[in-house]
Amino acid sequence: MVWGADPPAKETAARGEPFAATTLSGSGHAMLAFDADGRPLGSHLWLLHVSVESAAASASECVLRLGKDDDRSCPPLPLALVDCATWSVPADAARTALLAARAALFVRVYEKKFIADPREEREDGGLEGGVIGGVFGGSSADFVAVANVMESGEHRIRVAEEWAGYASADAAGRYARADAATAILREAFPRPSDAPTSAPPPAVHAEFSRLLATLPLDAEFWWWVRERMVLMAADLGLPPDLARLKKYLTLKGKDPSDLRTRTYALEALAGRTQRDTRCDGGRRLTDAAAAAAWRAKPRK
Repeated sequence: MVWGADPPAKETAARGEPFAATTLSGSGHAMLAFDADGRPLGSHLWLLHVSVESAAASASECVLRLGKDDDRSCPPLPLALVDCATWSVPADAARTALLAARAALFVRVYEKKFIADPREEREDGGLEGGVIGGVFGGSSADFVAVANVMESGEHRIRVAEEWAGYASADAAGRYARADAATAILREAFPRPSDAPTSAPPPAVHAEFSRLLATLPLDAEFWWWVRERMVLMAADLGLPPDLARLKKYLTLKGKDPSDLRTRTYALEALAGRTQRDTRCDGGRRLTDAAAAAAWRAKPRK
C-alpha cells in the first residue's frame, strides 16, 4: 500500500487558537533497568501535557518506569514508579509547537492506487522471476501514539488522533498524524535535566483520567498500553477511575495480559485508596483471592 499526504486545508488557519495539548507515547518492547538501590530507571510510557495562558506556559511530564512484577512479599513492593515533573517554557515557543501539532493532526492523508505493472514473460516460457504477487514488509516494534490539541473559541474543541500497533508501510498512513503530532510536542518540550520530581498539576490528573476512560484499551494491540495505564493509575487520575479499575479485578479470560491487568489493578487500587487486600498479615494471597477480597465489603 502506498500513502500520500497534502498540507492541511487553508480553512484550518481560521480555527480557534490552540492553548493546550496532551500526548501519550511509548514502545511495547521495552527493557527493564534498575539503579544500585533497585529503583526502576526505564521509560515505558510517557504522558506529556502542555498549556499556555497569556504570557505563561508550562509543560508537565509523567513517565512510567516498570519494576519487577514477580514480587510476593508482604507488604508488597511497588511494581512501578511514576516520575513526574513540571517546568516553565517560553509562551511563544509553546504556541508555535501547538500550532504545528494541530497542523499535523489535520494533514490530509490518502491512499494512492496504482494500476498493476505490465505482465512479464520470458521468451522461453514462464513468468519472469518465477514469482507472482507481492512481498509486504513489517516490523516487530509496536508503539502507541496519542495526541490531542485543545482549541479556544465559543466552544472549546479537542482535536485528537490515536494509534497502537506495529510500524509498517501498510499502516503508515493510519498512524502518520498521531505519530507526527506526538513527535512535534515531545521534541519541542524535552524534560530539563534539572527539573525536580514534583506532584503533577490537576490538569494532568484530568487528562490521564480522560484517556483511561476513552482510549480503546481492550482493542487489539492496546493490551500493553492498558496494562501500563492501569499501573500509572496508582498515582494519576480522578475518583471516577476507581470504578474502572475495579472492573479489571474480574477476569474476562485467561489471557496473560488479563492476569497482569488484574495484578496491576490491585496495585493501583492499593495506591489510590490505601486499602491493600494482597496480604493477610504476613501471608501473600493469590491475586484471585485478593481480588475477591477487594470486591467484598471491607471489614469494619
